[in-house]
Amino acid sequence: MDSDVMRTALKGCELFKGLDQDQMDLLMMSANSREFSAGETVYERGEESGGTFALIGSGRINVVAKDGFVLNELGAGEIIGEVGVISQHDKRTVTITTIEPTEILEWHIQDIEEKFPEVLQRLKDLGWKRIKYWNE
Repeated sequence: MDSDVMRTALKGCELFKGLDQDQMDLLMMSANSREFSAGETVYERGEESGGTFALIGSGRINVVAKDGFVLNELGAGEIIGEVGVISQHDKRTVTITTIEPTEILEWHIQDIEEKFPEVLQRLKDLGWKRIKYWNE
């Protein structure tokens, strides 16, 4: 995985705005990088979140509702999996599938909660915003 691509995605992500370079480096080191081919499922609706969410470093994904309707298309610098980690049910609420080869950086919510409480609050805000949007 290209670390420059991931740094660019981190810096461009609203969730991580205001963090300094040392904090960004710490985020990169604590993340698990994953790569997917086109057409693969990253997260499946109904599965346990395991407390993880991710940043799309490169590629594009579809956010798919229960009925197969594509709710949104997301790309580099966007967050996925946030709703599952902030909900009390700890379940994925949508399916995330790749449109093209995609790389993500994935974190466990406990790492963010302990080291970056301001990021945790932004993550919760994003999750609630998306829940509202997808339910309209």
